[in-house]
Amino acid sequence: MARIAIASAAHKASTGTITATHAASRGHDIRFIPDIEDTATLVPALHGADALILVPKRGDARRHTEHATHLLLREATRAPHPPQIVLLSSFAVGHGPAHPLNRTSTTLLPSRIAAEQALRTGGLPYTIVRPTWMTDDPPASHALTLTQHPHTDGMVARADIAATMVAAVEQPTARGTTFALYNEPGEPLTDWAAAFAGLHHDPATATPAPRPAKEPA
Repeated sequence: MARIAIASAAHKASTGTITATHAASRGHDIRFIPDIEDTATLVPALHGADALILVPKRGDARRHTEHATHLLLREATRAPHPPQIVLLSSFAVGHGPAHPLNRTSTTLLPSRIAAEQALRTGGLPYTIVRPTWMTDDPPASHALTLTQHPHTDGMVARADIAATMVAAVEQPTARGTTFALYNEPGEPLTDWAAAFAGLHHDPATATPAPRPAKEPA
């Protein structure tokens, strides 16, 4: 069992809430952080945590993605046993400024790039997950592909995103990687160790070897 802090909007349909529900079903100890700027809540939640999952809130990307990542890195680094950080980013980052999603706001792409790079150079174990277009399909309804192709596109269920982020905490081979994911026809993914083992680690990463989180019995 791992102790997982989840920073996310708290409404029922949010990806963060879905992730918390899935992680709890796996036997993990969940600490939900609806407001990371409230240090009275944030600091105790990080104390003793094995992992921290950040699902940025919608709206101001500079505040909810870039600033939030720097804030969590700062507080996590101060913890006696710094946790792994799992960031929910976007497949559009790989496409660059030409992608329509990246043209919806002048700060969206730069903020996501800055947040990702902060993790890669921050000295803590991390995983960066770049989902494609999100759907509300039931969990494990389709096959799930993890890829590092920069121009990936497709659709993926929020429930499968949640399962991926929790698996990234459970599987040590997910540390130090950045990848996109999408659903396609086929059987659901069950061998997470093999899926993560097929990824390349980010170059020039400063991430130290993490403490493996125990899988639930």
